[in-house]
Amino acid sequence: MRRFSVLIAVLIVMGVLLSACGGSGGSGATAAVKSFFDAFSQLDFTKMKDVTCAAQKTSIDTMTGAMSAASSADQLKQMFKIDVSGLKYDEKAGSGGNIVVVSGKMTMSILGQSQDQTMNNQEIPMVNEGGQWKVCGAALPGQ
Repeated sequence: MRRFSVLIAVLIVMGVLLSACGGSGGSGATAAVKSFFDAFSQLDFTKMKDVTCAAQKTSIDTMTGAMSAASSADQLKQMFKIDVSGLKYDEKAGSGGNIVVVSGKMTMSILGQSQDQTMNNQEIPMVNEGGQWKVCGAALPGQ
């Protein structure tokens, strides 16, 4: 039961982390979003934090702390399997800056029980901080 509550905590924090912000124009935002989801699939919170805007880095720290308290990194990787290979990314200009539209399917499993999460043109707002694109908004499916 404790492992299930860790999954719920991860999903809630991911929803908060990816839940608001604006952006500014430029290119390379697609690569940043892809890096974010790839890091998420590996439960690599350091890499996730590297491509997250300053306004939401605390959310990554909160998630890392909650998960570290429950299990070691190796235990988490054995419990959680996240496949983001079915996602597609498309960059477009938005009202506040660039947006990356994510579509397709990712599969999340805990202790062998899988669930597909469909991303139906989910818009992820981006910000350009110090010349680098950062994820700064949008919610994961189910949030």
